[in-house]
Amino acid sequence: MLGAGAAGLFLAANLKQNALIIEQNEKVAKKLLISGGGKCNVTNENINKNSYLCDDYEKLENTLNEFSYKDNLTFFQEIKFVKIRNKQFFAPNSKMILDKLLRENKSKIILNTKVLKVEKSQEYFKLQTNKGEFLAKKLIIATGAISYAELGVSDIALQIAKEFEIGFCDFAPALVPFTLQKDEFFMKNLSGISTDVVINDRFKGSLLFTHKGISGPVVLSASLFWNKGKIKINFLNDFKINYKENKQASTHLPLPKAFIKEYLKANNLEDLAMNKYKDDAKNIINRLYSYEFAPAGNLGFNKAEVCKGGINLQALSENYESKKHKNLFFIGECLNVAGILGGFNIHFAFASAMKLARYLNKENI
Repeated sequence: MLGAGAAGLFLAANLKQNALIIEQNEKVAKKLLISGGGKCNVTNENINKNSYLCDDYEKLENTLNEFSYKDNLTFFQEIKFVKIRNKQFFAPNSKMILDKLLRENKSKIILNTKVLKVEKSQEYFKLQTNKGEFLAKKLIIATGAISYAELGVSDIALQIAKEFEIGFCDFAPALVPFTLQKDEFFMKNLSGISTDVVINDRFKGSLLFTHKGISGPVVLSASLFWNKGKIKINFLNDFKINYKENKQASTHLPLPKAFIKEYLKANNLEDLAMNKYKDDAKNIINRLYSYEFAPAGNLGFNKAEVCKGGINLQALSENYESKKHKNLFFIGECLNVAGILGGFNIHFAFASAMKLARYLNKENI
Protein backbone atom coordinates (compact mmCIF):
# COMPACT_ATOMS: atom_id res chain seq x y z
CA MET A 1 0.00 0.00 0.00
CA LEU A 2 1.20 3.50 -0.81
CA GLY A 3 0.53 6.17 1.83
CA ALA A 4 0.42 6.15 5.63
CA GLY A 5 -2.14 8.92 6.03
CA ALA A 6 -5.72 8.82 7.30
CA ALA A 7 -7.07 6.40 4.69
CA GLY A 8 -4.05 4.11 4.59
CA LEU A 9 -3.73 3.73 8.34
CA PHE A 10 -7.46 3.24 8.82
CA LEU A 11 -7.44 0.51 6.18
CA ALA A 12 -4.46 -1.21 7.79
CA ALA A 13 -6.12 -0.98 11.20
CA ASN A 14 -9.15 -2.87 9.88
CA LEU A 15 -7.44 -5.52 7.76
CA LYS A 16 -7.28 -9.06 9.10
CA GLN A 17 -3.97 -9.64 7.37
CA ASN A 18 -0.76 -7.65 7.39
CA ALA A 19 0.25 -5.33 4.58
CA LEU A 20 3.36 -3.41 3.64
CA ILE A 21 2.87 0.37 3.74
CA ILE A 22 5.27 2.62 1.84
CA GLU A 23 5.35 6.25 3.01
CA GLN A 24 7.47 8.94 1.38
CA ASN A 25 7.67 11.17 4.46
CA GLU A 26 9.79 10.74 7.57
CA LYS A 27 6.64 10.50 9.72
CA VAL A 28 3.18 9.05 9.23
CA ALA A 29 -0.11 10.97 9.07
CA LYS A 30 1.40 14.47 9.07
CA LYS A 31 -1.78 16.04 7.70
CA LEU A 32 -4.02 14.13 10.11
CA LEU A 33 -2.06 15.52 13.06
CA ILE A 34 -2.70 19.16 12.09
CA SER A 35 -6.33 18.69 11.06
CA GLY A 36 -9.02 20.47 13.02
CA GLY A 37 -6.46 22.78 14.55
CA GLY A 38 -4.67 19.78 16.05
CA LYS A 39 -7.90 18.26 17.40
CA CYS A 40 -8.89 16.17 14.38
CA ASN A 41 -12.55 16.67 13.47
CA VAL A 42 -13.16 13.02 12.53
CA THR A 43 -16.82 13.12 11.52
CA ASN A 44 -20.10 15.03 11.46
CA GLU A 45 -23.61 14.05 12.48
CA ASN A 46 -24.87 15.38 9.13
CA ILE A 47 -22.78 13.13 6.88
CA ASN A 48 -24.58 12.81 3.54
CA LYS A 49 -23.74 12.82 -0.17
CA ASN A 50 -24.99 16.40 -0.67
CA SER A 51 -22.09 17.72 1.38
CA TYR A 52 -19.61 16.45 -1.19
CA LEU A 53 -18.47 17.19 -4.72
CA CYS A 54 -17.77 14.05 -6.77
CA ASP A 55 -18.36 12.34 -10.11
CA ASP A 56 -20.52 9.44 -8.91
CA TYR A 57 -22.98 10.28 -6.13
CA GLU A 58 -24.61 6.85 -6.12
CA LYS A 59 -21.31 5.15 -5.35
CA LEU A 60 -20.48 7.79 -2.75
CA GLU A 61 -23.86 7.35 -1.07
CA ASN A 62 -23.41 3.59 -0.87
CA THR A 63 -20.07 4.04 0.86
CA LEU A 64 -21.44 6.59 3.34
CA ASN A 65 -24.46 4.40 4.11
CA GLU A 66 -22.15 1.56 5.08
CA PHE A 67 -20.05 3.68 7.43
CA SER A 68 -22.06 6.20 9.43
CA TYR A 69 -20.79 8.82 11.84
CA LYS A 70 -21.78 6.44 14.65
CA ASP A 71 -19.61 3.70 13.13
CA ASN A 72 -16.74 6.18 13.02
CA LEU A 73 -17.15 7.13 16.67
CA THR A 74 -17.50 3.48 17.68
CA PHE A 75 -14.09 2.67 16.21
CA PHE A 76 -12.58 5.42 18.38
CA GLN A 77 -14.89 4.71 21.33
CA GLU A 78 -12.17 5.02 24.01
CA ILE A 79 -11.65 8.66 22.97
CA LYS A 80 -13.95 11.22 24.54
CA PHE A 81 -15.02 13.48 21.67
CA VAL A 82 -16.36 16.99 22.08
CA LYS A 83 -19.43 17.77 19.98
CA ILE A 84 -19.58 21.38 18.83
CA ARG A 85 -21.44 23.58 16.31
CA ASN A 86 -22.78 21.98 13.16
CA LYS A 87 -22.61 18.63 14.95
CA GLN A 88 -18.87 18.18 14.52
CA PHE A 89 -16.85 15.78 16.67
CA PHE A 90 -13.38 16.78 17.85
CA ALA A 91 -10.87 14.71 19.77
CA PRO A 92 -8.94 16.25 22.68
CA ASN A 93 -5.96 16.12 20.31
CA SER A 94 -5.10 14.55 16.96
CA LYS A 95 -2.36 12.38 18.42
CA MET A 96 -5.00 10.31 20.20
CA ILE A 97 -6.52 9.46 16.82
CA LEU A 98 -3.15 8.53 15.37
CA ASP A 99 -2.21 6.46 18.42
CA LYS A 100 -5.42 4.45 18.07
CA LEU A 101 -4.74 3.81 14.38
CA LEU A 102 -1.19 2.69 15.10
CA ARG A 103 -2.26 0.43 17.97
CA GLU A 104 -4.66 -1.38 15.66
CA ASN A 105 -2.14 -1.54 12.82
CA LYS A 106 -0.49 -4.90 12.18
CA SER A 107 1.29 -3.84 9.01
CA LYS A 108 4.89 -2.87 8.45
CA ILE A 109 5.50 0.78 7.54
CA ILE A 110 8.56 1.85 5.56
CA LEU A 111 9.28 5.59 5.82
CA ASN A 112 11.30 7.97 3.63
CA THR A 113 10.52 5.87 0.58
CA LYS A 114 9.50 7.74 -2.55
CA VAL A 115 7.75 5.87 -5.36
CA LEU A 116 9.20 6.86 -8.72
CA LYS A 117 7.25 4.62 -11.06
CA VAL A 118 4.69 1.81 -11.02
CA GLU A 119 4.42 -0.82 -13.75
CA LYS A 120 2.51 -4.06 -14.19
CA SER A 121 4.62 -7.14 -14.79
CA GLN A 122 2.44 -10.18 -15.40
CA GLU A 123 0.51 -10.73 -12.16
CA TYR A 124 2.64 -8.32 -10.12
CA PHE A 125 2.82 -4.57 -9.75
CA LYS A 126 6.45 -3.46 -9.85
CA LEU A 127 7.26 -0.36 -7.79
CA GLN A 128 10.46 1.54 -8.47
CA THR A 129 11.46 3.61 -5.43
CA ASN A 130 14.45 5.53 -4.11
CA LYS A 131 15.14 2.45 -1.95
CA GLY A 132 14.91 -0.17 -4.63
CA GLU A 133 12.20 -2.30 -6.20
CA PHE A 134 9.09 -3.77 -4.57
CA LEU A 135 6.63 -6.28 -6.00
CA ALA A 136 2.97 -6.54 -5.02
CA LYS A 137 0.10 -8.73 -6.16
CA LYS A 138 -2.34 -6.18 -4.85
CA LEU A 139 -1.63 -2.47 -4.81
CA ILE A 140 -3.61 0.10 -2.83
CA ILE A 141 -3.08 3.79 -3.48
CA ALA A 142 -3.81 6.00 -0.46
CA THR A 143 -1.42 8.84 -1.20
CA GLY A 144 -3.81 11.78 -0.76
CA ALA A 145 -3.63 14.93 -2.87
CA ILE A 146 -1.40 18.00 -3.11
CA SER A 147 -2.72 20.56 -0.64
CA TYR A 148 -0.31 21.69 2.13
CA ALA A 149 2.88 21.15 0.12
CA GLU A 150 5.05 21.62 3.23
CA LEU A 151 3.69 18.32 4.54
CA GLY A 152 5.39 16.39 1.77
CA VAL A 153 2.48 15.77 -0.61
CA SER A 154 2.48 13.81 -3.85
CA ASP A 155 0.49 13.49 -7.06
CA ILE A 156 1.70 9.91 -7.58
CA ALA A 157 -1.93 8.72 -7.63
CA LEU A 158 -2.60 10.73 -10.77
CA GLN A 159 0.70 9.61 -12.30
CA ILE A 160 -0.34 6.00 -11.76
CA ALA A 161 -3.83 6.68 -13.15
CA LYS A 162 -2.29 8.22 -16.25
CA GLU A 163 0.13 5.34 -16.72
CA PHE A 164 -2.69 2.77 -16.40
CA GLU A 165 -5.23 4.85 -18.38
CA ILE A 166 -7.64 5.23 -15.46
CA GLY A 167 -10.00 8.20 -15.60
CA PHE A 168 -9.18 11.15 -13.35
CA CYS A 169 -9.56 14.92 -13.00
CA ASP A 170 -6.57 17.13 -12.25
CA PHE A 171 -6.31 18.26 -8.65
CA ALA A 172 -7.55 21.78 -7.85
CA PRO A 173 -7.50 23.72 -4.55
CA ALA A 174 -10.63 23.32 -2.40
CA LEU A 175 -11.69 24.62 1.00
CA VAL A 176 -9.53 27.63 0.25
CA PRO A 177 -9.85 31.43 0.79
CA PHE A 178 -10.92 33.67 -2.09
CA THR A 179 -8.91 36.59 -3.45
CA LEU A 180 -10.63 39.79 -4.57
CA GLN A 181 -10.96 41.95 -7.64
CA LYS A 182 -10.63 45.74 -7.56
CA ASP A 183 -14.29 46.52 -6.77
CA GLU A 184 -14.04 44.51 -3.56
CA PHE A 185 -10.67 45.83 -2.40
CA PHE A 186 -12.47 47.77 0.36
CA MET A 187 -12.80 44.42 2.15
CA LYS A 188 -9.02 44.25 2.57
CA ASN A 189 -9.26 47.22 4.95
CA LEU A 190 -11.30 44.99 7.28
CA SER A 191 -8.60 42.37 7.92
CA GLY A 192 -9.29 40.44 11.12
CA ILE A 193 -13.01 41.28 11.26
CA SER A 194 -15.59 38.49 10.93
CA THR A 195 -19.35 38.36 10.49
CA ASP A 196 -22.00 35.69 9.92
CA VAL A 197 -23.30 35.46 6.36
CA VAL A 198 -25.08 33.16 3.91
CA ILE A 199 -23.31 32.36 0.63
CA ASN A 200 -25.22 31.25 -2.47
CA ASP A 201 -28.35 30.64 -0.37
CA ARG A 202 -26.72 27.46 0.92
CA PHE A 203 -23.71 27.95 3.16
CA LYS A 204 -24.24 29.73 6.46
CA GLY A 205 -21.50 30.66 8.89
CA SER A 206 -18.64 32.97 9.72
CA LEU A 207 -16.84 35.00 7.04
CA LEU A 208 -13.42 36.40 7.91
CA PHE A 209 -11.92 39.40 6.09
CA THR A 210 -8.17 39.11 5.52
CA HIS A 211 -5.50 41.33 3.98
CA LYS A 212 -5.63 39.13 0.87
CA GLY A 213 -9.37 38.50 0.54
CA ILE A 214 -12.08 36.59 2.38
CA SER A 215 -11.84 33.39 4.37
CA GLY A 216 -13.61 31.71 7.29
CA PRO A 217 -15.57 28.43 7.46
CA VAL A 218 -18.44 29.56 5.22
CA VAL A 219 -16.08 30.79 2.49
CA LEU A 220 -14.01 27.62 2.56
CA SER A 221 -17.09 25.42 2.15
CA ALA A 222 -18.46 27.60 -0.65
CA SER A 223 -15.11 27.46 -2.46
CA LEU A 224 -15.53 23.71 -2.97
CA PHE A 225 -18.34 24.29 -5.46
CA TRP A 226 -16.94 27.46 -7.05
CA ASN A 227 -15.60 27.23 -10.58
CA LYS A 228 -15.01 30.87 -11.57
CA GLY A 229 -17.95 33.22 -11.99
CA LYS A 230 -19.93 35.03 -9.33
CA ILE A 231 -20.84 34.19 -5.76
CA LYS A 232 -23.69 35.76 -3.79
CA ILE A 233 -23.34 36.83 -0.17
CA ASN A 234 -26.24 37.75 2.12
CA PHE A 235 -24.61 39.89 4.80
CA LEU A 236 -27.89 40.70 6.55
CA ASN A 237 -29.43 37.23 6.83
CA ASP A 238 -33.06 37.71 7.95
CA PHE A 239 -32.64 41.22 9.35
CA LYS A 240 -35.31 43.72 8.20
CA ILE A 241 -33.96 47.17 7.36
CA ASN A 242 -36.05 50.05 8.72
CA TYR A 243 -35.58 53.15 6.59
CA LYS A 244 -37.78 55.14 8.98
CA GLU A 245 -35.20 54.63 11.72
CA ASN A 246 -33.36 57.70 13.05
CA LYS A 247 -30.21 55.71 13.87
CA GLN A 248 -27.18 55.91 11.64
CA ALA A 249 -26.57 53.03 9.22
CA SER A 250 -23.47 51.83 11.12
CA THR A 251 -25.60 51.52 14.26
CA HIS A 252 -28.83 50.23 12.78
CA LEU A 253 -27.44 47.49 10.55
CA PRO A 254 -26.39 44.30 12.41
CA LEU A 255 -22.86 44.21 11.03
CA PRO A 256 -19.47 45.35 12.30
CA LYS A 257 -19.40 49.14 12.15
CA ALA A 258 -16.11 49.11 10.30
CA PHE A 259 -17.66 46.99 7.54
CA ILE A 260 -20.64 49.31 7.13
CA LYS A 261 -18.43 52.38 6.98
CA GLU A 262 -16.05 50.83 4.42
CA TYR A 263 -18.98 49.59 2.33
CA LEU A 264 -20.64 53.02 2.32
CA LYS A 265 -17.35 54.72 1.53
CA ALA A 266 -16.68 52.34 -1.38
CA ASN A 267 -20.08 53.30 -2.79
CA ASN A 268 -19.64 57.06 -2.21
CA LEU A 269 -22.21 57.17 0.57
CA GLU A 270 -22.04 58.75 4.02
CA ASP A 271 -22.95 57.11 7.30
CA LEU A 272 -26.32 58.86 7.74
CA ALA A 273 -29.48 58.27 9.72
CA MET A 274 -31.49 55.60 7.92
CA ASN A 275 -34.38 58.03 7.25
CA LYS A 276 -32.02 60.34 5.36
CA TYR A 277 -31.21 57.96 2.53
CA LYS A 278 -32.73 58.46 -0.94
CA ASP A 279 -33.90 55.63 -3.18
CA ASP A 280 -30.54 55.21 -5.00
CA ALA A 281 -28.73 54.90 -1.69
CA LYS A 282 -31.35 52.45 -0.41
CA ASN A 283 -30.74 50.25 -3.44
CA ILE A 284 -27.01 50.16 -2.65
CA ILE A 285 -27.64 49.28 0.99
CA ASN A 286 -30.19 46.63 -0.02
CA ARG A 287 -27.46 44.93 -2.05
CA LEU A 288 -26.17 43.62 1.28
CA TYR A 289 -28.97 41.04 1.09
CA SER A 290 -27.58 39.73 -2.18
CA TYR A 291 -24.07 41.04 -2.78
CA GLU A 292 -22.81 39.45 -5.99
CA PHE A 293 -19.26 39.53 -7.25
CA ALA A 294 -16.73 37.29 -8.94
CA PRO A 295 -13.68 36.42 -6.83
CA ALA A 296 -10.37 37.00 -8.58
CA GLY A 297 -9.35 33.46 -7.66
CA ASN A 298 -8.14 31.62 -4.57
CA LEU A 299 -4.94 31.30 -2.55
CA GLY A 300 -3.93 28.04 -4.19
CA PHE A 301 -2.81 24.62 -3.01
CA ASN A 302 -0.63 25.83 -0.13
CA LYS A 303 -3.64 27.40 1.60
CA ALA A 304 -6.19 24.77 0.59
CA GLU A 305 -7.49 22.38 3.23
CA VAL A 306 -8.07 19.66 0.60
CA CYS A 307 -8.15 19.17 -3.15
CA LYS A 308 -11.02 18.48 -5.48
CA GLY A 309 -10.37 16.28 -8.47
CA GLY A 310 -8.59 12.96 -8.39
CA ILE A 311 -9.35 9.41 -9.52
CA ASN A 312 -12.90 9.22 -10.86
CA LEU A 313 -15.23 6.95 -8.90
CA GLN A 314 -16.78 5.94 -12.22
CA ALA A 315 -13.46 4.32 -13.15
CA LEU A 316 -13.62 2.13 -10.05
CA SER A 317 -15.79 -0.70 -8.77
CA GLU A 318 -17.96 -0.44 -5.67
CA ASN A 319 -14.92 -1.62 -3.71
CA TYR A 320 -12.60 1.03 -5.19
CA GLU A 321 -10.83 -1.39 -7.51
CA SER A 322 -9.88 -0.22 -10.98
CA LYS A 323 -12.33 -1.54 -13.55
CA LYS A 324 -9.48 -1.87 -16.03
CA HIS A 325 -6.82 -3.37 -13.79
CA LYS A 326 -7.64 -6.07 -11.27
CA ASN A 327 -6.02 -5.73 -7.83
CA LEU A 328 -5.32 -1.99 -8.20
CA PHE A 329 -7.25 0.04 -5.62
CA PHE A 330 -7.59 3.74 -4.72
CA ILE A 331 -8.95 5.19 -1.44
CA GLY A 332 -9.04 8.48 0.44
CA GLU A 333 -8.31 12.00 -0.76
CA CYS A 334 -6.72 10.86 -4.03
CA LEU A 335 -10.27 10.06 -5.17
CA ASN A 336 -12.48 12.57 -6.97
CA VAL A 337 -14.46 13.22 -3.78
CA ALA A 338 -14.20 16.36 -1.65
CA GLY A 339 -16.46 17.45 1.19
CA ILE A 340 -17.28 20.74 2.85
CA LEU A 341 -15.59 21.86 6.05
CA GLY A 342 -16.58 20.05 9.24
CA GLY A 343 -15.19 16.52 9.37
CA PHE A 344 -16.57 15.35 6.03
CA ASN A 345 -13.23 14.69 4.36
CA ILE A 346 -11.65 12.65 7.13
CA HIS A 347 -14.89 10.72 7.43
CA PHE A 348 -14.82 9.84 3.74
CA ALA A 349 -11.17 8.81 3.96
CA PHE A 350 -12.14 6.38 6.73
CA ALA A 351 -15.35 5.28 4.95
CA SER A 352 -13.61 4.43 1.68
CA ALA A 353 -10.91 2.58 3.62
CA MET A 354 -13.51 0.60 5.56
CA LYS A 355 -15.35 -0.30 2.35
CA LEU A 356 -12.14 -1.76 0.94
CA ALA A 357 -11.17 -3.44 4.23
CA ARG A 358 -14.47 -5.30 4.38
CA TYR A 359 -14.04 -6.46 0.79
CA LEU A 360 -10.48 -7.67 1.29
CA ASN A 361 -11.35 -9.37 4.59
CA LYS A 362 -14.35 -11.10 3.02
CA GLU A 363 -12.23 -12.30 0.15
CA ASN A 364 -9.63 -13.41 2.71
CA ILE A 365 -6.98 -11.56 0.77
